[in-house]
Amino acid sequence: MTAVSVGRRGAGPRAGGDRGRADMHIHSLYSDGTASVVQILDHVERHTTLDVIAITDHERIDGALLAGQHHAAGDYGFDLVVGEEITTRRGHVLALFISERIRPLRPLDETLRAIHAQGGIAIAAHPLAPIPLSVSGRSLRQVHHDARDGVRFDALELFNPSHAGRTRQGARIALNEAELHLPGVGNSDAHVAEGIGSGFTTFAGHTAFDYQASVLAADVTAEGEYWSTAHNVDVYRRQLHAKLRHLWHTVTPGSDDWR
Repeated sequence: MTAVSVGRRGAGPRAGGDRGRADMHIHSLYSDGTASVVQILDHVERHTTLDVIAITDHERIDGALLAGQHHAAGDYGFDLVVGEEITTRRGHVLALFISERIRPLRPLDETLRAIHAQGGIAIAAHPLAPIPLSVSGRSLRQVHHDARDGVRFDALELFNPSHAGRTRQGARIALNEAELHLPGVGNSDAHVAEGIGSGFTTFAGHTAFDYQASVLAADVTAEGEYWSTAHNVDVYRRQLHAKLRHLWHTVTPGSDDWR
């Protein structure tokens, strides 16, 4: 499985027009999501107009690789990108278009170089959010002024519909406009299938490679709608249920892989 699984090609974006839609921050049961990889693929096909998605589980890519196998064997009208949400010592980073897992809890600069060494792109996930796992403004500035090869962010997640993304939204936009000047993307950070596509990026074209080129050319726009408080609470409830189910399958001999 390569970093991209290509879907059946249509004449253009699934939503019509000349710009595609991508949601590149989705979690499955392989980390803290609540949907299996097959459920994610089927939901995207049947209930969204997304052209490109990425499964970005925390600290692992085995779920994304399995999704790629199902995607390649299916009849899906969108492209799938292998990704990972990596916990660095300075916060969460989305790695897209990778084929090998990148280890967590490493320095931020080392992680960024590892992503680019695989030909991937690096995106700061929900930056500036007041939680320890978000890249701070200080760290973003340090990377911005670092001239070493590969030590860079290719984009910022400027729209994330979760509470983490909603908090300090104005501050991250202001910092980017005043100092960083990075492409701004939108993602859902979905942990339930229904959340997929609630945040998305519009880009020129409709393929995964069009998306990658558009990010690097800064031809992207972040869009979406914020989650309600009720939706956030429901996500937490369903995550707890998924964790209990995971524990049951872990301690039950001979359990089938249910993810």
